[in-house]
Amino acid sequence: MKTYLTTNGNFIVSPLIESHLKTFKDEERPQLTAAEIYDAVFRSAFHAMFFANKEGDIIRFNEKFCKLFGYSETEMRTIERPNILAINEKAFRDFMAQRNDKGIASAEITGIRKSGKRFPCRISSVIYHSDYGHERILNTLVDISDDPSARWNIGG
Repeated sequence: MKTYLTTNGNFIVSPLIESHLKTFKDEERPQLTAAEIYDAVFRSAFHAMFFANKEGDIIRFNEKFCKLFGYSETEMRTIERPNILAINEKAFRDFMAQRNDKGIASAEITGIRKSGKRFPCRISSVIYHSDYGHERILNTLVDISDDPSARWNIGG
């Protein structure tokens, strides 16, 4: 029998249990597909996230995304990008150019709530290819209205 030290004290493992632990540890795990990895991140995210295609159409979004903009899930399915993001601002255009050039980007841009109120947010985005070869874009948005490190003033 072996004694193992843990943060909660010591415990003893019999040889029979130890062999099962070793087998579990040494088992080969199946490789996750890109879709499975991104889906796991998407479902467990603390922030608003959405998937888009290369044309900019929102394909899928999480519940936090709806809450951020103030729309129900049903309403969000009909919303187009210019209604939730200030796509004509320089910061957004620069962000898109960087993402399209490098495949990854982050920036501070302006979001637009259902009420029409504009708010600063940070967006991070990465382009990847689905398991079926489709180009997809995973985006994360964070409201930084109360963030003292926000570097700009909406309308200013």
